[in-house]
Amino acid sequence: MKRFFDELGEPYSFWYSLHHGKPVLVECPKCAGPASITDNESIEMQCSHCFYSQTYQIDYDYTASGVCTFCERWFNESVTDKGQHHHKNVHIRCPYCQTTNQVPLNKKTSNRYSLGFEIRDGKDPLFQLNLYLLTHYRGKLIWALNHEHLNYLIDYISADLRVKPSLYIKRHASYRLPKYMKDAKNRDGIVKALHKLQHKYEHTHSMV
Repeated sequence: MKRFFDELGEPYSFWYSLHHGKPVLVECPKCAGPASITDNESIEMQCSHCFYSQTYQIDYDYTASGVCTFCERWFNESVTDKGQHHHKNVHIRCPYCQTTNQVPLNKKTSNRYSLGFEIRDGKDPLFQLNLYLLTHYRGKLIWALNHEHLNYLIDYISADLRVKPSLYIKRHASYRLPKYMKDAKNRDGIVKALHKLQHKYEHTHSMV
C-alpha cells in the first residue's frame, strides 16, 4: 500500500509559488511555447522559446495616517495626489480641524490584487494566460503550476492512503483540489493524464 503524507499550508497556490521564487508556467500568447511568470522586483511573464515578455502593473492604494498635532485625533486619509506618492512623508490636512500635518505615507496593493486571486478555468489571474501544464480528464480540467506541483499531484493522487499532516489544521496542500481529483475511481485516469503533462514538460525542457 502506497502511503502519502500531505504538506501543511497551501504551498502550491499561485501567490505562494510566486512569492517564494517558484515560477508559474503558462502558454506564451505569441508562440504557444512555455513561458514563466516570476515575481522579482516586478511580476513578469517571459517565454523561453521566442523570448516574448510582459510586465504586470500592480495598482497601489496610498494613505496617510497619524495623530493631529492640534486636535490630537487620529486620522487615516487617502492620498490621491500622485506627486506625493514618491515621498516617505506627506503633508495632509486633518479631516477634523483642517490643520496641516506631516505624516508617513502608507502604500499597499489594491484589494483587487489580493492574495485571494487564484487560478480560474486553467488561466493565471494576472495575465489571463492558459497554464502550460494543462489538460482534461472526462471534461474536467487537470493542471499544475510548475514541475514541483506536478510531481506533488502525481504522488498524492496515486497514493492508496493519504495522510493529513494535522487533525487540527484545516489548510493543507490538497485543500483546494476538486473532489473529482480525489475520487478513487478516477485515480488511474488522472494519474495517466498527469504523466502526459510530465512528458510534455520533460520534452519541452530537453529542447531549451
